[in-house]
Amino acid sequence: MDGEIFWERAIPLIKAHKLTYKQYAEELGVSLNTFYGWIKFKRIPHISVAYMFAVTLGVTLDYLLGGSETDITKARYKELEARRSAAEAIKMAKLILEEMQKIRPLEKQVS
Repeated sequence: MDGEIFWERAIPLIKAHKLTYKQYAEELGVSLNTFYGWIKFKRIPHISVAYMFAVTLGVTLDYLLGGSETDITKARYKELEARRSAAEAIKMAKLILEEMQKIRPLEKQVS
């Protein structure tokens, strides 16, 4: 992944939100030195922090990482659908486990 693209896209968005680097670093919960280090060395932050960049700046992580998906509403809808599917799968797995726990092995039949 290219940190240069990340920062080429993130910096103008930070400025568009009329935030200083210090204010934005505080919002993300990182030190200003860490923030400056990422910019200076063109490093992409840890994925959880990079995701927070996307959320707070109103774009998708895909966009910040160099992709073309800029419609955050569309991306969030996809994420929501994936979470719903996962929740349904977990729910079904719990029901199956409960049913399996009710089943007892057949006792050996004596002939």
